[in-house]
Amino acid sequence: MPYRDPAFLAVLRCPRCQATGAFEGARALTCGGCGLEVAVGKGGFIDLLDVTSVGEPPAATAEQRFMESELVARLYERFWRPTFVRLLAGKGAGGGIGGVAGEVFVHRHSLGLDERKGPWLDLSCGPGLFTRALAAAAPGAVVIGLDISRAMLEVAARRAAGYANVALIRADAHALPFGDGALGGVNNAGALHAYDDPEQVFREIHRVLRPGGVYVGSTFAEAPTLLGRWTARAAGIRRFDPPELRAWLSRIGFHEFEELRLGGAFVFRARRP
Repeated sequence: MPYRDPAFLAVLRCPRCQATGAFEGARALTCGGCGLEVAVGKGGFIDLLDVTSVGEPPAATAEQRFMESELVARLYERFWRPTFVRLLAGKGAGGGIGGVAGEVFVHRHSLGLDERKGPWLDLSCGPGLFTRALAAAAPGAVVIGLDISRAMLEVAARRAAGYANVALIRADAHALPFGDGALGGVNNAGALHAYDDPEQVFREIHRVLRPGGVYVGSTFAEAPTLLGRWTARAAGIRRFDPPELRAWLSRIGFHEFEELRLGGAFVFRARRP
């Protein structure tokens, strides 16, 4: 994994002093600005939450607490995610474009990996399904998987062990550890509903994208069944109306909003001008 790759170190921002491109070192990464030392590869990922004085962020919703479960992390790709999506978004979300493989295809091609340079960020990557797909599609670029869950990242590290261009980071989506204009694109599949402050996450994504960079995400719009609506309320699932999301992103500075409806869910793309 490319934790000492100059292309990775150049975009990494110190969570303590906010210096970008200041990390260097061999066994550990040390910030040249403030001396912060970060262990490399501990558990298969870099933990930037563990080295700050902020403390552990609270797992505010039932779903967030589930994401810290080692069992859920192991079962997430094959069982948890497909079942959850089908329940909350109906058959059109899972079967209309060929299931999970079809969703990955849409996200991967919406980013336009062949049209611009990385690095690429898979935000809230979970066990790394999309991270691995992006890494395979862009073998010459660094692909960064970022999540707040240790359990998810440990599974992601095991499953991405054969990918030389994947770096994994534990950090908070509300405070991305990258410099301004550092990334070519951000993938954000099925995680908006779990954020405490989506607007702050949108602002962070806009900040770390370079001009022309693309933000591709997917989220839930409406539950098609009574059971789905009850489950969403019980789990604290936030829903997004596409026109409202378009206006929200536009206010922040994104342009060229596009969407593809998939049952009660949708995939969207927006660009930083």
